[in-house]
Amino acid sequence: MSTPISDVTVRAALAAACLLLAACGGGLGPGRPAAAPADVSVTADQIVVTGPEGFCVDPTATRDTGDTGFVLLGNCAAIANSRRAVQPQSPALLTAAISAPSEGGRLADSLSDLDGFFRSPEGLALLSRAGDPASVQILETATLGDAFLLHASDTSAGAIEGVQSDYWRAYMDVGPRIATLSVLALEDRALERAQSLDILRSFVSAVQAANPVTPGLAPPPSVAPAQASPRNLPLESDLLWNVGLFRRIFG
Repeated sequence: MSTPISDVTVRAALAAACLLLAACGGGLGPGRPAAAPADVSVTADQIVVTGPEGFCVDPTATRDTGDTGFVLLGNCAAIANSRRAVQPQSPALLTAAISAPSEGGRLADSLSDLDGFFRSPEGLALLSRAGDPASVQILETATLGDAFLLHASDTSAGAIEGVQSDYWRAYMDVGPRIATLSVLALEDRALERAQSLDILRSFVSAVQAANPVTPGLAPPPSVAPAQASPRNLPLESDLLWNVGLFRRIFG
């Protein structure tokens, strides 16, 4: 039986993921790559990162230290500089940060603790690109099988230029690592909530399918609440449940 991740392990892993996002999220490179690969393998154990249809890897923005990895995915046509390349139905930028391996347990065993952690001053500071908890607002959280979903807004200086302040993000286990998958709307092309969720779900499913030997990543039948609350309300036409909609917590 898996052992729940200790508070120290969770915070260390999530801190590393957040720092990786901040350090490696600097936009597209100055030149367009000749090809637009659909996937890329990063880290020493070759974790495969791939996105939904129409999203391709930008090789100029990929970072792989062997211990950690960062991947940016965008419109295949834009990355390949070809109108004939497939394009996503909804424009967005996707990022994937793969953490260093850990033997401290699985993120999936501590899902019920993550809502409270991210709403704490320490969690908000980790989400902030500037390390300022006052710049972050948690809009929603939920669970998708063994993945934790988070919708937040960060008004601090952006690590990736040309995107909006709010984003959707999924945290999930990939073997002994944590994968942080993000969906960012373009600054001049707002996404509806349903569009962002659909892209994130597809992103999670694509990474799960690309790493089939990873334990605990079977596609879930539905989306469940991250934290029980008498104030939770059904979310439109899907099985997500609202957790703290538009609630700002500073500590």
